[in-house]
Amino acid sequence: MRVDQEIKRGTFFVFISKYSNILIGLVINSILARFLSPNEYGIVGVVTVFITFFSILGDIGVGTAIVQNRNLTGKDISDIFKINILLSTCLGLAFFLLSYGIAWFYESDIYIRIGQLLAISVFFSSMSGVPRSLLMRDKSFKLLGAIEITSNITTGLLVVFLAMKGNSYYSIVWRSILSSMMTFTLCLYFSRLRLVQGFGFGGFRKIARYSGFQFAFNFINYFSRNLDNILIGKFMGNQNLGIYSQSYQLMMYPVANLTHVITPVLHPVLARFVDQPKIIFEEYLKVVNILAMLGIPISVFVFFSSSEIVYLVLGSKWMAVAPVLQIFGASIWLQMVNSSGGAIFQSMGRTDKLFKMGILSTFTTVSATLLGILYFQSLTYTALCISLAIVLNFTIVYYVLISRILNSSFTRFLKVIAKHMKMAAALIVLLYLVQVFVNFKQDNANLIYVFVIKAAVLGITFLAFHYEMVMGMVQKVFTNVSARIRS
Repeated sequence: MRVDQEIKRGTFFVFISKYSNILIGLVINSILARFLSPNEYGIVGVVTVFITFFSILGDIGVGTAIVQNRNLTGKDISDIFKINILLSTCLGLAFFLLSYGIAWFYESDIYIRIGQLLAISVFFSSMSGVPRSLLMRDKSFKLLGAIEITSNITTGLLVVFLAMKGNSYYSIVWRSILSSMMTFTLCLYFSRLRLVQGFGFGGFRKIARYSGFQFAFNFINYFSRNLDNILIGKFMGNQNLGIYSQSYQLMMYPVANLTHVITPVLHPVLARFVDQPKIIFEEYLKVVNILAMLGIPISVFVFFSSSEIVYLVLGSKWMAVAPVLQIFGASIWLQMVNSSGGAIFQSMGRTDKLFKMGILSTFTTVSATLLGILYFQSLTYTALCISLAIVLNFTIVYYVLISRILNSSFTRFLKVIAKHMKMAAALIVLLYLVQVFVNFKQDNANLIYVFVIKAAVLGITFLAFHYEMVMGMVQKVFTNVSARIRS
């Protein structure tokens, strides 16, 4: 099977999974936002930051190393998983004890009970790393998608039921616990991972260097991604943290669920071309073209439609999220492209360079975060500072990746993105005119009306610029359906 066909096939299954999860997530989040307050979201958001950190500690870079290294034996995998079991146990106990420290730092005993319950989630989340990576290495994207959908539907129904029964933020806590348990159980079963008698460090030594740099990158990247939540919770309160986390989550929907349709496929498929950077570059340009084609119009749309999006998804009591989402929205396309770069560093076996780029990105992002929170003391200025840091990081990281790692043309890379700016300019003008002449009042009924108009403008503009591509895809679908009917 050709490389592009492998990527397309894997992307199709990830696409189905991700977009099913988008729909499920939006429905669940919309329901929860009507039962829980920004303060309740902020309380759980504080502990979630630390869970993310422990997830990094639990993986220690082993997941991507298993995907990259094709020479690991069954005994090697068994030994690595045994190390993972010991590490997961230690991390679960450590998080249990950390709950007292979190309560002390945020001056509230409420975090003790929450943290101790979520220690269960930390344990199972860490345990799922090895079996999940085995499924990724085998390119079992369809199966992984089914696992994610099953977990999200089951836990989504649970969290809605608990929220309706008045369980407040504990409904989110129990969703996290059940989700991690289900994911681990299903991944372990389908990966057919078997424990072999005996124990040794031979398997871990084979991946130590690769996984070490990957872990180091994940470690520092955690602080650049989560310091904002930690500091906002400490210095600006749970109310502001709830508003900020919801704006960030809404912004990340297209980033995570469009980018991650493609990027999970890249590393498993391109890893075998580690000695052929030109092939990786050519295939990656196709990916960048798709991400820019989708991400740029979405960025413009979110910037001009933040109020409508917040009202429709979260409800009227969350309208303070809109100004922050508007600023983050402008950087969506950059983050979509940027989040795919790690898979290329990994495919080239250059997690060492990925780590160095992570140090640089962490420095700029943390500096921007501190400036926004401690100096400006404003959520909107914090979002603006972080967005400017994203632009700087994107420029530097991709120059290094394209010019130094892949030994290819950085100018050609930029041209792939630049060709979509004409559509962006047209969309900016059209949505601005809608904003001026249609959005004359901010009542609830008008927000829905304006959103429909803006969404129609987005769709028509996209179709106008990509008519041949869209019609080609439609024709291909009809041809396939007709062929199946005739057969």
